[in-house]
Amino acid sequence: MVWKCGTMHRCSGAWILEGLKYYDVLKEKGEAFLADTAITNIQYRTIFDSRGVETLEVDLSTSKGVGRAAAPFGAPGSRGEFEAPAYAPGGLRESIKILEKILIPSLVGMDALEQEKIDALLTQLDGTPNFEKIGGNTAAVLSTAAAKVAADTLKIPMFRLFRKDEGGCLPYPLGNMIGGGAHSLGPAPDMQEHLAVPIGARTIKQAVEINLKVHEQVGKLLEKKDPGFAGGTDDENAWTANLNDVQALEILQQAVDKIADKEGLEIRMGLDLAADRLWDPLRKIYRYDREDTTRTPQQQLDFLGQLIEQFRLIYVEDGFNSNDYDSFALLNQQFGDRCLICADDLFASNYQRTKTGIEKGAAGAMIIKPNQVGTITGAKHTASLAGRRGVKIVLSHRSGETVDDSIAHLAVAWNALMIKTGVKGGERLTKLNELIRIEETMKEFHLIKWCH
Repeated sequence: MVWKCGTMHRCSGAWILEGLKYYDVLKEKGEAFLADTAITNIQYRTIFDSRGVETLEVDLSTSKGVGRAAAPFGAPGSRGEFEAPAYAPGGLRESIKILEKILIPSLVGMDALEQEKIDALLTQLDGTPNFEKIGGNTAAVLSTAAAKVAADTLKIPMFRLFRKDEGGCLPYPLGNMIGGGAHSLGPAPDMQEHLAVPIGARTIKQAVEINLKVHEQVGKLLEKKDPGFAGGTDDENAWTANLNDVQALEILQQAVDKIADKEGLEIRMGLDLAADRLWDPLRKIYRYDREDTTRTPQQQLDFLGQLIEQFRLIYVEDGFNSNDYDSFALLNQQFGDRCLICADDLFASNYQRTKTGIEKGAAGAMIIKPNQVGTITGAKHTASLAGRRGVKIVLSHRSGETVDDSIAHLAVAWNALMIKTGVKGGERLTKLNELIRIEETMKEFHLIKWCH
């Protein structure tokens, strides 16, 4: 498989100051203009995410702009072993005390344009390898708000802060259609997400529309299959139903085929197993409660291979537990030429874990979540490593989301192949709608080329 971004030319739009890149703007305006990007005030509050969980939101201000960011929060059963903890050891309240006493006084007066310096200071103030003192969410929300206020002050889109060229590509939306695992209540499939991606779409808006149509069709098929189906959805607004994983894929296949035929374009399927939740470390087996069966790592490998072949899967995420680089590598070796083997919990957006995984050939794609590593700079360094080594980037939301749209901009900035942010729900669509706006404003931007 080969993914590449097509050749891009100079873009025009209201977001670009006087038709100049922001680097040119800084050079022309000089030190007086830089004073406008100094952080003058930081306010914070707690709000509630899409699961009703209290989370942190901050506003950073300069003399000419405001940047607001809110922290998403992974479900307790879906947070990876190796990602940064969300908050301080004492929870959100302790993080707020640290924010008030240490972080805000340290950040006020800094230049919002100096993203790496801000993120380095956050790392220094925490003083642990993985933001164990202040929490990944606490750091990530400040890091993101700094980027947003810098962009707002300059009146440019946030992605322009992280791209030195004038072009850009848009990611394909990877849509969660049928949910299970830690994201669902009641009887549901064991695997966490049964996914679809419209790789034949010509625009981001068309791709979003196609995913919505597939989601709607899945709901109609579930209603026919199960008289007891009442339209229930999980944390990410994927349908949840009394099915095992093969049955879920069969339903999704029917929906995908119908919409693909009607729209005249190709749609493919994928899975996110979140296999840490299936793994029994004492017995060293994967437990599938819906099937009332267990699988050894070798049987898990064979099972996933069968699903890839049977359903022509183009994407499989976290097929094994997050300590099993070798099984990831075997799956990637056997099927990576026709299916993206993606690492989330295995790499955890962590530079060293990603480097190890790449050296072992463990994955052809990886999930990037800034709050897994605490800062935009940390996530950027990991994404850059992956890009240099040919590993594709998938920017991802969390199960507990907010209306923050920053990952849409980061997906464009880092040439992500896909963005994984659900299909329905305001907190999910806000990211996709932002990509539609970028597509509308940046006339030369197109969906990243997908060839296989």
